Amino acid sequence: MPEVFVQEFAIHFQDTVKPMPRTVVFLHGAGGSHHTWRDQWAGLKGIARLVVPDLPGHAESMGHPRETVEGYDAWLADFVKEAGLSKFVLAGHSMGGAIALQAALSRIRGLEALILAGTGAKLKVSPVIFNGIAARFKEFAPELVEWMMAKAADPALREDVTRDVLSTKPSTFASDFRACDAFDVRSRLGEINVPALVVVGDDDRLTPLKYSEFLATNMRGAVLKIIHGAGHIAMLEKPTEMNNVIASFLHSLV
Repeated sequence: MPEVFVQEFAIHFQDTVKPMPRTVVFLHGAGGSHHTWRDQWAGLKGIARLVVPDLPGHAESMGHPRETVEGYDAWLADFVKEAGLSKFVLAGHSMGGAIALQAALSRIRGLEALILAGTGAKLKVSPVIFNGIAARFKEFAPELVEWMMAKAADPALREDVTRDVLSTKPSTFASDFRACDAFDVRSRLGEINVPALVVVGDDDRLTPLKYSEFLATNMRGAVLKIIHGAGHIAMLEKPTEMNNVIASFLHSLV
């Protein structure tokens, strides 16, 4: 993976590099990594240039996780500059979607459109999650994954996601979830004036359908797509359906 230095720390990211009509920057969620978007990396290379960073303090990226979504937004503005991206679509999952929304509100330079997957304008986190991470992370990880995935999810995928969760430091999860818990831009969605795709699994228990419906209703020109049989990580649970929805949206952009 290539790397750039952002705010004095090395950041690892995937980049298909090849020039395309569109560039999509994929942002993972709390405690995640570029691995969250692996099926989009594999399936959308012919549609757009794909750039998939590990956020600071996650996976191979150095530095520290941010305590606020605004902090990640400031980091993102520097990342796209260091990566030489002049125009791009932001695709964010969960906390990554919050970062994308905040970037749009901050008028990040070069933003063409948003793809918001399993996210919301407010991301209140249950005390059960904070307590589980702090007191019994190893035992709590499978329970967290249960919340993340549809009830009928593939057991092998469930095990794979659990391994990913356990590979992340509990302190990283705690920082990210504090950032999510403080996030609330419900009153500002009308300020966003770029095209937006809102995607959600119909069995998402962490950011349920009503969160996405609120986004789609309150953002001008937003379209809502529901992935049936998917939970919070629809991009991994139903990758073909997710890729088709993303590709269709990208083709629709003028």
